[in-house]
Amino acid sequence: MKHIAQVFLLLTLMPGIAAAEDVAQAPAPETETSNLSMQVASRLLTEAQDLEQNSVNVLRNASHIRKQVNEMRVVERSLKDKKQKESFGQSIDMLNSQLELWQKQGADLRESSSNLKNYALALIEEGFILQWSDWVKLTGPMRLQSSHNQMLAHNTQIRSVHPSMLNRMTATPETVKPDSMSLEIPAMTGQQAPADLDIRTFQASRDLNFFAHIEPITEGSPEPLTPLNEIHKWNFLLSDMNGEPITDAKIEFSGHMPGHVHGLPTQPRITAESAPGVYKVDGVKFQMAGWWVIQFDITAHGKSDTIVFNLVL
Repeated sequence: MKHIAQVFLLLTLMPGIAAAEDVAQAPAPETETSNLSMQVASRLLTEAQDLEQNSVNVLRNASHIRKQVNEMRVVERSLKDKKQKESFGQSIDMLNSQLELWQKQGADLRESSSNLKNYALALIEEGFILQWSDWVKLTGPMRLQSSHNQMLAHNTQIRSVHPSMLNRMTATPETVKPDSMSLEIPAMTGQQAPADLDIRTFQASRDLNFFAHIEPITEGSPEPLTPLNEIHKWNFLLSDMNGEPITDAKIEFSGHMPGHVHGLPTQPRITAESAPGVYKVDGVKFQMAGWWVIQFDITAHGKSDTIVFNLVL
């Protein structure tokens, strides 16, 4: 009976979890001002985080049910009393029937969270474009500037690796478009980036204190492109969650390549605040095409937070 009581206790949690899904109904976009766009985005991101946490709890419960089923099967096999064994079997069947429902509930909550986040990030982009129309030149992902002499690692044409890897590491990246993504990205050699990797240049900080946008500064080019093996500058645009520019921020820049043992060959740093909330980053250099993770650690207005950008160059 103890096991049956546990089953019904778990089942009573289901209605509360299902109600959380209602939060995922995103409102119509408010685009009259940049501040309003970002205020709506801020609220949606908070709701997206809540939905993600709900999905984690649901999937954790599903895992608990699966573990309990396995334990009960062991006990069932050892039972001699026919009625007791039948009671255990009914409990196991009931738990098994709920496993799929819990797993689907968790997946649905996670999908709702992702949809809300994507909607919010689109509003953030819209807000930056309205607020900093003179500064935002890049609205898609960062792309590599074409070069006739692309070098893929450590400023050399051939990496010091096993001979069987030479062709793979020196081949020019090809353009691919995964079915799950709407943007074309370079196919990376020697790296495995997630299929759903977020490569947007408009992002929110981890603890939802700041919004930011990055783009390379390229003179005389209609589209900001990122050079390879060349020191260049970036603009880093920073606002609070209401879309107000963040001034006098302390910002640290770092970057690394997942799957490789090196980071950036230079130490980029903030050299100027060109306008309220617009920071110039000097000394950026990529010595290798592929997946880069760029991190900004920010302290401003009594808050410290981190913003991460994924680049596929």
